[in-house]
Amino acid sequence: MTDPRQIAAGIVGAVDWQTEVSGFCRCPGESLHTYPTGKKDCRVSVDGAPTIYCFHSSCAAAVADANLRLRRELGTLAGGQWAIALPGGRVLRSGDVLLGDGTVKTRREIEMGAAHGFSALPHPGPLPPTAWAGEGERNERLVLATLQAVADRFKPELFEKFHWPFAQILSDSPLLVAERDPDEQFRTWLKLWPAHSHVWIGDVYSSGKPEHRTHFRPVADWYQIGPVMGNYTCGAAFKPGSYQRSNANIEGQRFLVVESDTLAKDQIGAVFAYLRRRLHYPLHAIIDTGGKSLHGWFDAPPTKLMENRLKAGLTAFGCDPKLFTYSQPVRVPGAFREGKLQRLIWLKS
Repeated sequence: MTDPRQIAAGIVGAVDWQTEVSGFCRCPGESLHTYPTGKKDCRVSVDGAPTIYCFHSSCAAAVADANLRLRRELGTLAGGQWAIALPGGRVLRSGDVLLGDGTVKTRREIEMGAAHGFSALPHPGPLPPTAWAGEGERNERLVLATLQAVADRFKPELFEKFHWPFAQILSDSPLLVAERDPDEQFRTWLKLWPAHSHVWIGDVYSSGKPEHRTHFRPVADWYQIGPVMGNYTCGAAFKPGSYQRSNANIEGQRFLVVESDTLAKDQIGAVFAYLRRRLHYPLHAIIDTGGKSLHGWFDAPPTKLMENRLKAGLTAFGCDPKLFTYSQPVRVPGAFREGKLQRLIWLKS
């Protein structure tokens, strides 16, 4: 049986295989790169949904064409039923994904919704254990599982290539905000919101009862009150009259707040830089929570499909997937956390 890695090498040239299924290669659109190319900038993987991925964005069209060719040729190889022998007598078949710990996640497991602990496309209703999702949903589950695996593989290169340490974030801010006093920090942050927005500010349990309506106020009210009603806010605005912090009550502006409980501040900076420079998500603000983490405020993905795919990649990087629930509480600048100021450290001009 023809080895799928030979097909990949026939498309991208010589591959420096790092695992049985993935390795560094020359980008199909290298001539289009607008800044220097590194040896580890492009990677090809033949498991899951076979994928060529490059850190550069100027080559996107050429990489997309090469991906179509790769998937087409591997789809016709042995009727799309090829296999790779792995150490220990294991076998990886077409559509399976090799995880970082060496586990093989089978295509059937993925299509049934178990994408390595991440089920991004819940079924619309109860299904028996043997039921299969629709063809489009099955394919998307495979794409999500592949995205997680690929993101996990290039995580070391991400932290190296998009290195954005805490001190550099401070000095790079278009507006110098880190040393502003708490009230000014808070009112500066409020300018991110459209004037008509109703914003929640409170503590985690300031939600769910009619008396909590006082925590859901128009931006103009918060300008007058200041940062005195709690340490938390949300990355989304709410319907006027709300008293419960829930996704059902979200209306209007949404931000995606990216953070991690496991990455150091210098590491999460690389994730912010990657989202901003490579994926072109507008960055509005970065908040130092007064603890171990930073919160990056980005435009929310415009579609559910893009949101699910971004969630898959960010989860593999070590980011908190709960913040894709836009009513999840996050730290508000200008308030204090055990005596430490929650503060803006980067703000767009």
